[in-house]
Amino acid sequence: MKIIVDAMGGDNAPMAPVEAAVRAVKELDVEIVLVGKKEVVEKELSAYDYP
Repeated sequence: MKIIVDAMGGDNAPMAPVEAAVRAVKELDVEIVLVGKKEVVEKELSAYDYP
């Protein structure tokens, strides 16, 4: 399953959406597409270890 997530939406963006996406990829059989400012999302993703 592919899920598209607005990484820039919400009060705690991009931290909360990115963290949730990483957890989902690790725990579920899903593919996550994060949408938002590329540089901001990549910087936040760099804090995590994910497949």
